[in-house]
Amino acid sequence: MKRKANSVWRLSQWELMLIILTIAAAACSAQLSPYYLNLDQIADSSRQFIIPGLLALGLMVVVVLGEIDISLASTLAVGTVMLSKFSAFHVQLWLAFPVVLVICALLGALNGVLVAWLGLPSLAVTLGTMGAYRGLAFIIGTEQGYTDFDDSYLWCGTERVLGDIVPVSLIVFGVVALVVGFVVHQTVFGRRCFSVGHNKDAAWFSGIEVRKLKIQTYTLAGALAALAALVWIGQYGSARGDNADGMILFVITAVVLGGVDISGGRGTVLGVVLSLLLLGTIRNGMGCRKVWYLVPFAC
Repeated sequence: MKRKANSVWRLSQWELMLIILTIAAAACSAQLSPYYLNLDQIADSSRQFIIPGLLALGLMVVVVLGEIDISLASTLAVGTVMLSKFSAFHVQLWLAFPVVLVICALLGALNGVLVAWLGLPSLAVTLGTMGAYRGLAFIIGTEQGYTDFDDSYLWCGTERVLGDIVPVSLIVFGVVALVVGFVVHQTVFGRRCFSVGHNKDAAWFSGIEVRKLKIQTYTLAGALAALAALVWIGQYGSARGDNADGMILFVITAVVLGGVDISGGRGTVLGVVLSLLLLGTIRNGMGCRKVWYLVPFAC
């Protein structure tokens, strides 16, 4: 069943469960390591889920339609190597990023065209483009990688604000999540996405342009992959053709764990954000435990 408009901001039972599990994981991690509750450590660890989180927000909209896109990590790789080329030629970021944003959005739109207009299965299409886009990233960026970025390219992924504590990338993720949440749950576009995912034929008979809608969602997912590429460069300071290789499994896990129905028609942005928070808490807690055990040997 789809959620009513006036209940979008109410917690479902599954979202409440995600909150409880996150609190439990955080409490367990705090017991395992005295470093876990350190404010700097928590703020720094939030970077772990920002990049897959941006991809997950784009994938969530596609999955709500009843489709899938497993090429997003490869699209991110194309974005990173394209940004590296612009940086190598000393192109200003305000000019370079919009171009990369358009390129990644077009890669997403190509997926949408193949799925919507040719009627091909989205899993097969994006499996093929996952390899094609990854190959394109290697052709553009090679295997050696690029690390000599201008400082402006690194700002989004490295800069901190509010007393040098909160990463700018975390604020970017929060803003994007709010915007996507508003678009998905409070606009005609979002309601149409849920309608198509719930019953594609009924949506078509009601006058919804299903093909156009699918292309738009894939384009949105590609654009968010470009933003994730910018954050990637800031965090890691390098661009290679194998960037984010294997990340798509984590992204899909976050979307499904967040309560998004893989067959379409149901899901919330809040659920996806909560699942990312849970996965990030578990991952961070395991890392803190490892560090805590190594401290005596390091001293």
